[in-house]
Amino acid sequence: MFRTVPFNLRENAERGREALEKALEFMADQPFNPMGKVSSALSPFRVDVISTEAAYELFAELPGFYKEQINVSYDDNHYLRIRAERQEGDMQVKFLCRERRSGEFERTFLIDGIKKDDVSVSYENGILHIILPKEEAKSSRTVFDIE
Repeated sequence: MFRTVPFNLRENAERGREALEKALEFMADQPFNPMGKVSSALSPFRVDVISTEAAYELFAELPGFYKEQINVSYDDNHYLRIRAERQEGDMQVKFLCRERRSGEFERTFLIDGIKKDDVSVSYENGILHIILPKEEAKSSRTVFDIE
């Protein structure tokens, strides 16, 4: 019989930490960074992104928020930030079950090549919809004359 033995993290804590660090460094260096998939799974809210010829469209699930609790910004470094905040509420209440979290929730995306003056943002039925029109592709190629 041949079977792999699971790595025992308790008995090999130092080796386990080193192995984990190496694995994380390796994954972060990959061209199609698998950590992006992991980080999105651990994110505070889900986002779908589609790309059309004319624009990028984001659909973020933010149920239970009022639009006044949501902030969408785009900075000069090409980062789109979606931030939502839900206050704690009355702490005198004794919860029998509490599954909804409170606090600040944020997602950040690096998106360049958009017309930031034409971005539209709407919020309806718990879904934040952001349309980011794309700039026309400019040729980054320069041709030089030979003398």
